[in-house]
Amino acid sequence: MQTTQHFIDLLKKSDEPRIVNVSSGLGSLTFHSSSSDFGMYAVYSCSKTALNAFTLNLAKELRDTNIKINSVEPGYTATNLNNYSGTQTIEQGVEVIVKYATIGINAPTGKFFNKEGEFAW
Repeated sequence: MQTTQHFIDLLKKSDEPRIVNVSSGLGSLTFHSSSSDFGMYAVYSCSKTALNAFTLNLAKELRDTNIKINSVEPGYTATNLNNYSGTQTIEQGVEVIVKYATIGINAPTGKFFNKEGEFAW
């Protein structure tokens, strides 16, 4: 949050600034409300829920600027975090991140997306 806030003034000088927060489906409150077991990812889930709240609040704060800020869920990607058990490569996981880092000026802001489109908060 501090890093993002530090760069806001610089981003405002850009023609098409973007902030993409890498979240997780585990950070979805919709997921939280329909699941009874968070297992070993409870802390991780809560941190991603907080990230999503930050995304939404910052998007509202910056609604009168040209900055687009969104959260994205890259999917279950094989990384060190999950001992490389993810079902997709890093290259596949990054596609949705790049997509929302390069969205056009008329694109949405303050949303949560995955590869299929808008994702439930």
